[in-house]
Amino acid sequence: MIKIGILGDIGSGKSFVARNFGFPVFNADYEVAKLYQQNKNIFNKLKKKLPKYIHSFPIEKLEISNAILANNKNLSIIVKIVHVEIRKKM
Repeated sequence: MIKIGILGDIGSGKSFVARNFGFPVFNADYEVAKLYQQNKNIFNKLKKKLPKYIHSFPIEKLEISNAILANNKNLSIIVKIVHVEIRKKM
């Protein structure tokens, strides 16, 4: 099986291009949103590492945004936790 990655900035048309060529698309943004809404394990890990920002399940995107805006190092904490699960789904 050949895998092709389509790269580009937000809103550049990556999904549009993939759909027009009939390729299946793994939408990481959608999968992350599902994790925030459905995965209690992710919530517990994020709450443990970022208790000042993550308060209740399901996780609100605003809580994630606030954590990142407060300290850019929080982004790497979030990425380390969330990307493990996303890679499993890929």
